[in-house]
Amino acid sequence: MSNSYLKVPDNVREVLARNGRQLRVRKGHVLLAVGLPANDVYLVTEGSVSVSLVSSQGRETVLRLIEQGEVFGELAAIDGQPRSADVVAVENSTLLVIPGSTFTGLIESEPVVSLWLARYLAHQVRYLTNRIYELSTMGVGPRLQAELLRLAGEPAADGSACIVRVPTQAELAARIGTNRETVTREFALLVREGLLVKEGRRIMVPSVARLADRLHRFSQTA
Repeated sequence: MSNSYLKVPDNVREVLARNGRQLRVRKGHVLLAVGLPANDVYLVTEGSVSVSLVSSQGRETVLRLIEQGEVFGELAAIDGQPRSADVVAVENSTLLVIPGSTFTGLIESEPVVSLWLARYLAHQVRYLTNRIYELSTMGVGPRLQAELLRLAGEPAADGSACIVRVPTQAELAARIGTNRETVTREFALLVREGLLVKEGRRIMVPSVARLADRLHRFSQTA
């Protein structure tokens, strides 16, 4: 699934840029923590951050990766509730910070912002519904395939795709609710079947359609 719907369009970005300030952070910097009362909204202009939750037993579940051109923190600005997840910089990053009160004011006064936000939140509901379905009904193999398809995005004209920014196997495990060893095993199986090809730090998907077909065939039985 392409993440193009998550990107802030240029006309909205221009409005946000006029009402925010720039913030640079280093890899590993904790931007938000569960329960924090702050309500600023962030737009990633360079780099990426991860959104995660940690259980009482200390197990981390990565909810999603937020990359350049995407926002986070909008829920606390809208409903005034404490932060619902941890957000950590995956690499050195640059962010645009918009105060929560300013952001809600833009929703009221700028139609381009309110329309974009409605579409963005609708997409998030669909995305999270898919994640719940996967975690509830799929085995580990199909969950990994679904995550790889999300990372691959839209295929090229020849049906292939390239995953340039590849999460570590530990990060993939956290995203799909399993352990690194299981991800390693399932990943190796996909490579043996020719569904994935490792090229240095990149992963090539020779045929997105074939990987999607395998997911469809095995999602209920794996």
